[in-house]
Amino acid sequence: MERFVISGKGDYPIIISSPHGGFKKPSYIEDKTKGASIADTNTYMVAKGIIELLRLNNFQIYYILNKIHRSKIDLNRPSRANSAFHHKSISTLLTDQIHDYYHRKMRGFASECVDKFGKCLFIDLHGFSKPHEGYPDIIFGHVFGNTLNYVNYNYYDTKNCMALNPYWGFSELLEDLSKRFYVDSGFGISRYNLSYSGGYITHQFNGFDKVNAIQIEVAKHIRTNNELMNDFINIIVDGIIKSINNSLEVDYCRRQVPFFL
Repeated sequence: MERFVISGKGDYPIIISSPHGGFKKPSYIEDKTKGASIADTNTYMVAKGIIELLRLNNFQIYYILNKIHRSKIDLNRPSRANSAFHHKSISTLLTDQIHDYYHRKMRGFASECVDKFGKCLFIDLHGFSKPHEGYPDIIFGHVFGNTLNYVNYNYYDTKNCMALNPYWGFSELLEDLSKRFYVDSGFGISRYNLSYSGGYITHQFNGFDKVNAIQIEVAKHIRTNNELMNDFINIIVDGIIKSINNSLEVDYCRRQVPFFL
């Protein structure tokens, strides 16, 4: 499967996923007949950049990246959907296997992170095109908070046990990205985020205990401009490192706020 999907394990409970950044168009896989067929340009390279920069800083994370173009397979759709891949072709068995492999690997990594580290941050990278200047540069999707299942007690007022920015990993990334870009946090329905609230992959983590799963939609002008793309990569890396350093819990608030356990 390494011809189609690359993946690797890490030393920290962070997972990067890139389902729509694939660039290969093998002739033996027939094109889809339904659904979107445009790839999220450079999201594969952005994911690779994040992984490599973290590695240079001695942080090895989990990752799973799709190499196959979206015109052939869409891993952010259920396998039974006609928009996932061509269901009536000689390549159907192969595309079904690729889809199953990606999702089994993804869920397996998340379970392993929870088992080994007690938590997991899952980041699903995507791209969109801004229809006008007033649109956000980056849109977070977490099904309006329903896939944020782990609280970071270091973001609590330990005297009063009041939540500040409690969602481990997400809060750090939101804070840092908002300093550089126009960001929609994904909380509360807006005219921007309804279509980007989280796709099929993100929904797999609804109720997945101790996993914070977020979809990050990055505007095309960021992904196709080297300076802005590097800014985005550096901010994500800084936010991940900050998340790792902020991962200790405060036992006092664990006792006082059992709702968040």
